[in-house]
Formats: sequence, structure tokens, C-alpha cells
Amino acid sequence: MKKWASLGLILLLALSVVASGCISGGGGESSGITLVIVTRHDATIQYMAKQAFLKSDIAKQYNIVDLKFIKVPESLWPSYIEKGADVGWGGGPTLFDDLYKASYLAPITDEKVLGLIGNQIPTQLAGMPMVRKEGDKVYWIAAALSSFGFTVNKAQLKKWNLPVPEKWEDVASEEWALNPPQYGIADPTRSTSNTRIYQIIVQAFGWDQGWRIMTLIAANSKIYMQSDAVRDAVINGEIAAGNTIDFYGYTAMQQNPDCQYIVPKGESIINGDPIALLKNAQHPEAAQAFIYWVLTEGQAVWMSPDVNRLPINPNIFDMKITKTYADVIFKGQHEGQTYGQVRPALKKAYQDAINAEGIPFDDKRALETVSALQYYFKATLVDPNQKLHDAWVAIVQAYKEGKITKEQFEQLKDELTAPIQFKDPETGKMVTFTEEYAKKINDKITKDRNFQDQLVQEWRQAAGNKYDKVLQDLQSMTG
Repeated sequence: MKKWASLGLILLLALSVVASGCISGGGGESSGITLVIVTRHDATIQYMAKQAFLKSDIAKQYNIVDLKFIKVPESLWPSYIEKGADVGWGGGPTLFDDLYKASYLAPITDEKVLGLIGNQIPTQLAGMPMVRKEGDKVYWIAAALSSFGFTVNKAQLKKWNLPVPEKWEDVASEEWALNPPQYGIADPTRSTSNTRIYQIIVQAFGWDQGWRIMTLIAANSKIYMQSDAVRDAVINGEIAAGNTIDFYGYTAMQQNPDCQYIVPKGESIINGDPIALLKNAQHPEAAQAFIYWVLTEGQAVWMSPDVNRLPINPNIFDMKITKTYADVIFKGQHEGQTYGQVRPALKKAYQDAINAEGIPFDDKRALETVSALQYYFKATLVDPNQKLHDAWVAIVQAYKEGKITKEQFEQLKDELTAPIQFKDPETGKMVTFTEEYAKKINDKITKDRNFQDQLVQEWRQAAGNKYDKVLQDLQSMTG
């Protein structure tokens, strides 16, 4: 009861902040500045950043006595920005680009911050921007890196005689057609990181081929409701590999030495996770001082074994750990060592990530189909997953046993992965789920519940019928 009461109080306070029209920390600069930071980062990151920053020379120099973090959904950020929040931190480049386009970000003017760009802070990595500029003005800077791939459990791979996968098509192969499934994925309607992975696949391979590969990955997979459940299943040896965002992979490596995080070669992206000055910042100079800290010594927060994020500033690996940071980040350990000495695996992961060959990724294109993709994936690959899995395993088994030819195997695989035909609820016509169709329905499928229900039912039924037919076709071939 106390937990729910506390959550209720927090929500009430957050709502009252919006209603009041002011989110200043109170008090004049003579009594100390409270910076207000709108964020998507979790409580662990907030706590460590606050503890370390308030003890820093920068906080003392700018008379910053407190940090007030406000973690709210993206849809509520504009309300807090209008009320005078100082800094936006974390949430991915799409969120910050949307804020930039809507004029919610202010250009960074602090020379010390700007001096980092192109020196300690790269302007781009693996073809993806790490800084958002308009002319000479800088509107956001990446504060951390994220990549997307899979985490493997080498002991389980050995047990099941599976090679270490290097690409998405590896985990879509017949080698992974096993009972029970040894790959794990999450329902995209419950996981933003898995949604991003599916968006990467359709952009890396093209819409049609991307969906065929995702169909086979799903056929080889056990479905989990959330992405952390996939990670935990790999750590515990329940499965041999699964989809993960990078810091879930690094956490798995910390908890189980048999685990390894892998970025698919030439088939993924690196995102810069931004920090920015907000347009109505009450304390712009102090806010930019905090941004400078985050981009320099504050990179230490990512080094925590409880956080496991990749830094944007590689200089952090060569910095010595002071007593303050030893206490906050490492529970009193490792004072005097460098971060690279203490976190060699994270340092190697950073090098692997920046050297990884990425794909050109279009965020705008991804946003135009994101909701349609999530619902279609769930209806055709998650809900009827058992039928899909059974049909695929039966096809592979029949081929391995010599009951069908290579040509018949390819024919059945093509049939299994082919796009379904379904009736469009608006026109009554039979259509397929092309990228153009996904764009057309993307907004409506989230806003019109009746339309959503009709489509999802159509998709689920059509997918189930397809998997049944493929199994029947196999049986007719084998007799």
C-alpha cells in the first residue's frame, strides 16, 4: 500500500507542476540554483548523476545546489518545456529532432561545450549524426551511444551445436529451427527496442525481404512480452540468444561471462542519445554547465555496472577515478584506477560499436510506419507463433530427413514467408501489407479502435490460415 501511495503522490506532484505554470526549483540565484531536467533516463542514472554532479567543481562554480529530474512520456515534454524546464536529457534522436522541429530547443552558446564538438565529441559515428546543427547553431549533442543486436549465451550455443550468429539472416536460418526454440524476441507492442530492431531489419533488407527474414526469425523464436525478459532468458540459459539493445547485452555480460553482445555486421545502426538546452530554460548558463559536465566527467555515470551505457566521449576511459566517483559509481571501490582498467569489456564494446559497419537509417521513414509495423508484427508473427513455428520446424525436418527436395524446401519457405492477402476494412478490397499501405493506416490504427480491431483480426486469421496451408502442402508432398 505504501508503494502505491508513494506512486500516487509522485504523479500528483508531477501533474501539479504542469498545472501551476512554473517548474522552477524556487529561490533566487543567491540562495542557489535548482536545475530542472526533463528525462527518459531511469532512477539509477538520475541518482548517480545527482550525487556526483552536486559534488563537482562545476556545480559549485555555478552555484547549482540541486537537480530536479522529471521523467515523463515524450508526449508530456512540451508541457514541461513551456513551463521553464532547463535541460532535456535522454530519449533518443527521434524525440530530440521532433523537439527541434517544433522549436522547443535553444541553440547551445557556451564556448566550452561547443569546443568539445569535433574534438572529444564526434560529429557523426557509423554514418549517424551525433550533433544536430542548423548552420552554425548546435541544438543537441549526443551524450551516450546505443546500438541494437543480439546477446548470445556461448554455453547454450555449444549445447545446441549452434554457431555464433553474426547477422540477422543467421538467426533466420534453418539451423535455428529447434524444439524448444533457442532464440528470443519481444512483442513490439511491448518493447521499443525490439520495435527499433524490426525497423532496422526492414530498412537493411528492404520491406519485402525484411519481412521474410523477420518471419523466419519469429519462426525460430520464443516470444517474450518484454525485452528485459529476453535478456534474462539468455543470461539464465533458457535460450541461446535473443534480441537486445546494447546496454542489456553489456548487463548480461556482467552477470554471466558466457554471454556476449553482438552488433550484426553491416546490419544495424548506432544512435546518439542526446542532451539539449530547452527554449524557456530558467538558468541557461547553469544548464549549459550541466551539459558540459555530462559530456565530460559525467560520462562516468555510464561506466557503472548498474548502467552499462556506451559513452560519447572516449576520454572517460583514460580518466582516473576520484574518491567521489568511486563512492557514487563503484560503491567505494577502484579509486585511483582508470575507468578503462575497471571496465575493459565496456571499452572493447565501445571500440566494436564505433568500428561497426552500419546502415543508412531514415528515422522519418521509420516513424511513418511504426504503429502499423507493431500491430502487423504482433498479429501475424506473435499471436499465431506456435503455428508458424510448427510449420517451419516441420519443413526443415522433412528436408533434413530427405523427404522433400531442395527445390520443394525453397518453395515451402517462400510460401511460409510470403505476405498475406487480407481485406481492407475501408475499401473491402484484398490487399497486402506494403510499405505504402502501412504509411496510409499508420495514424488511423492507433486512433480508431474499431479499425484496429478489424485489421488485427483479419491479419491474425489470414496468417494462421497461411501457416495451416503450408503444413498441408508439406504433408501432400511427403504423403
